Amino acid sequence: MSNVTNQPVSPFLGAFVLETLTIGMYGESRNAIREYIQNAFDSIRRATQDKKILGPDEGLIKITLSVDEGSLIIRDNGVGLGVRNATATLTRVGASGKNYKQDAGFRGIGRLAGIVFSNTITFVTKAKGEHEQTTVVFNGRAMREAMTPQRGSSQSAEDIIKTNVTAFTSPSDDIDGHFLEVRLQGFEEPPRECISALELRSFVSQVAPVPYSNAFPLSEELHKVAQETGIAIEKVAISLKESSGGDFVPITKPYGAKYQLKGGEVELKGCEIKKSRGNGKRWWAWIGSNDLSGAYLDPLVGGLRVRVRNIQIDGTEIVRNIFRSHAASYVRFQDYFIGEIFVEPSLLVPNARRDGFEENASWTDVRNELAKLVRELGGKAYRTSNKGMYSVGAQTKNRDKARKAFVALKKNGFADRQKSIQLSTEITKYQQRIAKSSQDADLTTLTELQAIGSELGDIKREVNENIGTADAAVDREEVEVETREQLTKEVMNALEDELSPQCLSEVRTILTGRGLL
Repeated sequence: MSNVTNQPVSPFLGAFVLETLTIGMYGESRNAIREYIQNAFDSIRRATQDKKILGPDEGLIKITLSVDEGSLIIRDNGVGLGVRNATATLTRVGASGKNYKQDAGFRGIGRLAGIVFSNTITFVTKAKGEHEQTTVVFNGRAMREAMTPQRGSSQSAEDIIKTNVTAFTSPSDDIDGHFLEVRLQGFEEPPRECISALELRSFVSQVAPVPYSNAFPLSEELHKVAQETGIAIEKVAISLKESSGGDFVPITKPYGAKYQLKGGEVELKGCEIKKSRGNGKRWWAWIGSNDLSGAYLDPLVGGLRVRVRNIQIDGTEIVRNIFRSHAASYVRFQDYFIGEIFVEPSLLVPNARRDGFEENASWTDVRNELAKLVRELGGKAYRTSNKGMYSVGAQTKNRDKARKAFVALKKNGFADRQKSIQLSTEITKYQQRIAKSSQDADLTTLTELQAIGSELGDIKREVNENIGTADAAVDREEVEVETREQLTKEVMNALEDELSPQCLSEVRTILTGRGLL
């Protein structure tokens, strides 16, 4: 039997590991701003809840943007870091003393986010009761160069940090002061949020745990629901000023009282409150309601957004994907709603990129519950959308469009045969909608619809007559084919929303066998 000799194991973590945790992790570079705000929020929560050195509403995050100088400063009045541990904490990578059930950030990689686009990242911090503050400076440009494919294998991640990070302490006269300040300086290919105060304000208003504005009429009602469910709408005051002049202006969520839809401006009438099983102990949501159907045009508010500790996870894609998984035609309905879904913080774990959640049993359960909500909302939006499509107002608009097109064709002597065929085809679709609208219409509405249908019939007849005798048969054949295809498509869209995948597949097989698909 041969002798066994143990060999030492000496792992080498190269620069590419560090590159993955910075450039690779924060490909959408603006998310660096969110990471620093999130860390500041955690520090303020500790100062308020654990250390008791701040009152409930005394926490503050100040953001200063200097476009001309290429710098962004984010400063909070949280607990700060003491001289003894500050340098070690700020240079630690992938390790954190935070608890994922209690803190928004816990992986210990967020402080590296600014390396993606900043040449210098400086941290200045101080703890209450100390006479010194600590400064730690990362040479972002040199670190990016060291992590390039040409050089990434030559140094360890540890050596890169040791070589490109400096730290020192300096006296402070403010013994009671406590803070952490992040300074991002010297931008290279920065996100729009670092070159526009308006873009920065819009981004922070969406992703950060800021309060609702005074213009939002549902704030009081939502905070009551939050108290009932135990899932709070946590918040912190965040203010922004541009360059060294001017004042800090508070940032609030973008929700207000009025919104633009494709159909016009609408006023928020109220909201529906939806809760998970167990009376909302897992999640709860508010969904705004108004008198019109259609997509919200403002990307700052459109769609349902998932939030943990009132910090937005991803944008609107989480819920959009749930709509998509139900039915392809439902994807558009994500933009038909506004609202937020607040999740119990200890239940789900945001992934490292914070564009979704770790795949575990809890997320599977919550996603299944949200899928039921999506089916309900999608069905409602679909019915409302169809109702609008078949209303008298919609048929009147269709007639007016047909009139306008007919006048243009007649003016040119119906010389454009293709446009004549297109108009005839469109009118056929309008006539189908009028027929459907007439089924349950009262006498007054029926009279209006019949008048519209009669005028459309006259327009179509004259269009077909003027295409020419020889072409008329061809026109009729083309119109019939296009009309049949369009009708089949509309039928399949409707069935897709109502039938199971198996039933839908059987219907598709039947229609294909008969040459209708």
